Amino acid sequence: MARRKPATRAKPKSASASRSRKTRKPAKSRTTTRKPSRTRATRSRSSRKTLASQIGKAVALLVVLGLVLLFERYCTAQVEPFGPDAGIVSIDGDSLRAANGDEYRIFGIDAPELKQSCKEANGRSWACGRAAKVKLTKLIKGGGVACKVRDKDRFGRYVAVCSAEGVPDLGEALVRDGYAIDLGRKFGNPYAIEEAEAKAHKRGIWRGSFERPADWRYANPRVD
Repeated sequence: MARRKPATRAKPKSASASRSRKTRKPAKSRTTTRKPSRTRATRSRSSRKTLASQIGKAVALLVVLGLVLLFERYCTAQVEPFGPDAGIVSIDGDSLRAANGDEYRIFGIDAPELKQSCKEANGRSWACGRAAKVKLTKLIKGGGVACKVRDKDRFGRYVAVCSAEGVPDLGEALVRDGYAIDLGRKFGNPYAIEEAEAKAHKRGIWRGSFERPADWRYANPRVD
């Protein structure tokens, strides 16, 4: 009878060997999804706003320039020369009347009023208001009177710089010859030099004493 070989027991697998044989699953790679950057979008919006602002300013400037040109064209009147037979006359020493009835107050000056008197150096009175009107009449005698309107006064007269044949500026001529005074700082002292010259040479009203036209009008108010 044959003998049986004793059964060989399998050696228990070590834990380390068991673990080494296990198939390890590869680690899942994580992909990070980044949110789209807002920097470019912000810059784009900012540049659009800047462009819109610049366009708006340019449009506003064009509108203002257009309004200025319209004002210069339609609101600033340039009177055509009246000519020697146009019937323009002097009202007093600083005002003119055209044939159509329009009245023009010469800019920047103030002449004695028609009824105003001045004093000679010896104290004798003389009709300086009438003399101023006569002087203006002589200045426009050659015709060719033209006026550039600057404003309108409270009496509805055009305030204007006027010229005549051979006289580039009527206001300047009147002040230089002593038949009107410069209206002063309020109007920019347009004829301060001419006034100083007339005073130094004692021309016209400067040869004696006089009441400033504005003061005379205050004491003798106009009655319409």
